[in-house]
Amino acid sequence: METFLFMNGFEIEASVDEQESIILRVAAGEMPKEAFTEWLKSKNQIC
Repeated sequence: METFLFMNGFEIEASVDEQESIILRVAAGEMPKEAFTEWLKSKNQIC
């Protein structure tokens, strides 16, 4: 995902630890898709 975003001019502004935690929560079903989408929107920066 991060590669896709970077190739399209975006960068995730979150630590590796935070990104890992979020991805694990999504994979475990602990974070709904909508919440992940909002988190990702809040962490994107145009590079």
